Amino acid sequence: MSRWLATWCSLAFTLIAQIASAGSGWILYDRFDSLWAKNDPISLHVFASQLDASRDIRDQSLGLLVKGAAYFRAGDIPAAARYLDSLFAFVPAREGLLHSTGHRINSLIMTQLGDGDRGVAEANVGLSLLHPGQFEIERTMLLLVRAEAYIRVQRYEEALSDVREAERLTARTKDRRSHCYAQHTQATILFKQHRFAAARAGFLAAFNGASANGFDKLAQSALSNLGNTLTMEGDLAEAKAIYDSLLTGTGKNDPMLAARLNDQLGFVHSRMDDHENALTYYRRARQLVDSVNDVIMFIRVEQHMAGSLWSLGDRSRAIRSLEHAIAKADGVSRPDLSAQMHWSLTQWYRSSGDHAAALFHLQHYAGLSDSLSAAEYDKNLAQSEVLFETERKERRISEQDQALELSAAETRRKSIQRNALIASTVLLAVIAVLLIRTIRTRRRLAQKDKELHNEHVDQLLSQQEIKSINAMLEGQEKERDRMAKDLHDRLGSMLGGIKANVAVLEDRVEQMSHDKQYVKVNKLLDQAVGELRQISHDMAAATLSRFGLEKALKDLSDTIHINGRLSVELKTFGLDHRLDRSIELAVYRMVQELVSNVLKHAQARELSIAVTRSPGRLSVVVADDGRGFDTDAAADGMGLANVRSRASALGATVQVDSTPGKGTTVSVECPVVE
Repeated sequence: MSRWLATWCSLAFTLIAQIASAGSGWILYDRFDSLWAKNDPISLHVFASQLDASRDIRDQSLGLLVKGAAYFRAGDIPAAARYLDSLFAFVPAREGLLHSTGHRINSLIMTQLGDGDRGVAEANVGLSLLHPGQFEIERTMLLLVRAEAYIRVQRYEEALSDVREAERLTARTKDRRSHCYAQHTQATILFKQHRFAAARAGFLAAFNGASANGFDKLAQSALSNLGNTLTMEGDLAEAKAIYDSLLTGTGKNDPMLAARLNDQLGFVHSRMDDHENALTYYRRARQLVDSVNDVIMFIRVEQHMAGSLWSLGDRSRAIRSLEHAIAKADGVSRPDLSAQMHWSLTQWYRSSGDHAAALFHLQHYAGLSDSLSAAEYDKNLAQSEVLFETERKERRISEQDQALELSAAETRRKSIQRNALIASTVLLAVIAVLLIRTIRTRRRLAQKDKELHNEHVDQLLSQQEIKSINAMLEGQEKERDRMAKDLHDRLGSMLGGIKANVAVLEDRVEQMSHDKQYVKVNKLLDQAVGELRQISHDMAAATLSRFGLEKALKDLSDTIHINGRLSVELKTFGLDHRLDRSIELAVYRMVQELVSNVLKHAQARELSIAVTRSPGRLSVVVADDGRGFDTDAAADGMGLANVRSRASALGATVQVDSTPGKGTTVSVECPVVE
């Protein structure tokens, strides 16, 4: 029983932990987080004003954070810092989420200003405010921000360790923004290590993911860094296109991004030996940097500008620009940047023959390099001491853990009782869900039984209908047999009488026209023609029903063909498969009516019948070389009226083309449902 309770408790706490880590649980904070990801300072300011108008103290506290974030996104670093300081001073420490997020933004500010160590310190404070298992998305973002600060001070191993820890948390929270941010940070590490191919793939993946999910700021950073990678790989045209598109799309809303993009465009033009345009972009970048007070960015722009000035032959301005940048670097304690620029001045003075000045800057470069090496040694030594001290602390903690284990046992017993209550509640909820699912399943089964019953009834009705159709077909077969017999008995005997009477008239041909016997023969012939037409009509319908349209038309053409007087040509295509019986009968009747018109009125010697079936259509053309008629002057007789009526019933169209003395062509176009 205790094992069962322990299992249920574990499941319940796992569920609670997942719910707690999925989001902040504070709708207004989640709205701020969404606006922060979209890089929209105007929307952040509007939201901050709404929070200020609230009477809720917690909403007003969130408003301080939102204002600081809005000014940071707008590039106003001093204003952002003021609101964050107000947050730390006036918002109670129990609001750990607000304080940790404020320290995350402060870490970004420090890193952006070039102080990576303070950026790491701010991120550490933010992480210390979050309890284990709580606000895991915020913890992930703090790890990635700290990784950026580590990259700033070239501590790539620590940065990579933070990225890996962030990826482990992201696998649990399934947060897409954290995943894209981790991809971007790891690609930045690869770029700093000059592994450009892998960095390019990472930045591209981060850009695609951020763009697809609306993380505008992250997408812009990934695309900008992708341009940097392409520049380093020598693909300058593609890099320039990326920078131009970013500058056009987002530069107006983000002065810091615009400054960086102008500097990068200047660098691309420098690599292209287009130093005039490079200087134009550098000057724009310097103006923007002055507005946001980013000293590190200013040093970079001055360094790049000095290179272009030197390449254009303006050596005095180039040297002044670089010396100005060195003074700035010394002012913010960046010996690494100062060393780079002293080395550049050493090379320039040496190339111009001023060896004394070259030696002066070489000595400064050597001194700074030695200082950097010593600092690196001290840092490594300090890290070793920290590791030793950490190991000693871990042993002491282990001893304390053993001492606390006994007291923790009692706490665990009470915890098990509490967990049992929670597990029972969860079990009741699960049982309720199962009962609801069972009731729904029974309802679905009942509905299914009803549908099966209805299908069975429909099947019986269909079988009855098939029986009726079979009986009708059997009656039609009998009718065809009766008509065949009539054709043999009635028409045969009648034609025999005609033959006998004609034999009597052989000796009186000249007087035939007034002879009673001749009149009798004519009458018998008329009757025979009438009987033959009626029986043929009935037989054609039977042939059509049994063998299809193609066979019925063949019989019709064979019947009206008269050697020496009327030549009939039948062309069919696509009638291998049967059409709907009503369509076949209607088409046959229309052809029969048109042929009858030809025999009665056209005095034709050639008749053509063409029936062609194509996907979705059936085309009928009956043409003769008879005397024709004027289609404008003549009204339709009964024959054409019948054809048009049958065609209209099928949704078909009829077109008559005739000219006096040049024959007639009638076309019928009928839609067919496949």
